[in-house]
Amino acid sequence: MAARRRTHQASEVSKRAILEAVLSRAVEAGYEGTTMADVARASGLPIGSVYWHFQNKEQLFVELLDHCFEVWKQADASGGMRELLRHSITESAAASADLVDPAAAFWSIGLVFAFERRLEDNLARQRYLAIREEMFAFVASRLRASFPGVPEDVAAELAHDMAVMGRALTDGFRVAAAAGDDIDFARYAELAADALESLVATRLKEYAHD
Repeated sequence: MAARRRTHQASEVSKRAILEAVLSRAVEAGYEGTTMADVARASGLPIGSVYWHFQNKEQLFVELLDHCFEVWKQADASGGMRELLRHSITESAAASADLVDPAAAFWSIGLVFAFERRLEDNLARQRYLAIREEMFAFVASRLRASFPGVPEDVAAELAHDMAVMGRALTDGFRVAAAAGDDIDFARYAELAADALESLVATRLKEYAHD
């Protein structure tokens, strides 16, 4: 039993090493440009070991996205809308071209699947879109708590609208970061938060007068 447990632990360590090693290659080359041979070279393991852990490239990218998502959830900042935007724009978007940070690399890898509609039936693209919806629900749920004393239906609508706007903003900044635009991400994160908070204040006044 102990030997079996050690074997399982060693296998999990090897699998995680493959996922961590392939991050930079996946960010640089994208899905199409990454091969299982590349993964073997990046991890320093025989290609047979890579195929033992991952049946094919689709499965590898599915698990790579899950790995990055878990890191993102652990690193995600707490707080309201301003803190979320500060985190997603200043830290995540600005670092989305980072080749080694899983929480940031997720977005660079995800952009490929977002734009490549010809990969519609690809399991990795489907997983990326599912994770994207999980993230949206997570953010909307947190934002709903930012409106204490507001009727539940109004708070839910506001949270949804702010999550949509926030996601659109951060997606745009991630594209800018990937393109290498010279942007002060911290400054624009604060400006984005100012704009959305002003919009929230206006909407709340409208609801109060209904």
